[in-house]
Amino acid sequence: MEFVYNILRIVQILWTLLATALIGNVIASNVNAQSSAESAINFTMFVLVVCWIAALIGLISSFVNALAIPIVLLSLDASAVLFTFIAAIVLSAKLTAVNCGNLSGKASDYIAFGSNSDTKRCREIQASAAFLWFLLVCFVGTLFFAFKRFRAAGGSIRSGPGMSQIGV
Repeated sequence: MEFVYNILRIVQILWTLLATALIGNVIASNVNAQSSAESAINFTMFVLVVCWIAALIGLISSFVNALAIPIVLLSLDASAVLFTFIAAIVLSAKLTAVNCGNLSGKASDYIAFGSNSDTKRCREIQASAAFLWFLLVCFVGTLFFAFKRFRAAGGSIRSGPGMSQIGV
């Protein structure tokens, strides 16, 4: 179980690194993009920062037991799953299913417009959206393991005494 957990964390770091590089390049090459496109890209970068924090703390907690607090790992993974899901949907919805080689007929506020090379920007956003979906799958896997650790540590969703503690 630890081996799979560590592999998932390493793969999370890989997907996060790739998506951060692509979104960072989109932000760096931004020239007069519409505000709705800028806000979607900036939100995606915020989500990637949350993913970096969750993935690095999760990986380090495998080796340093003092950081392996089950409720912290559970909350970090849950927030990463939620935000990654939202960012992947936002990028996919803003981009739509498009051929980046033919951007004619798109509205002026299209997310791929706002760079010197709109085709390159479109392809970078497409790749980032795909990487976010892969990252989401990895975070769902580690959320499962974090929930199992939380339950094994004595954490409970329901409150109150267990049935064996109730006297009649």
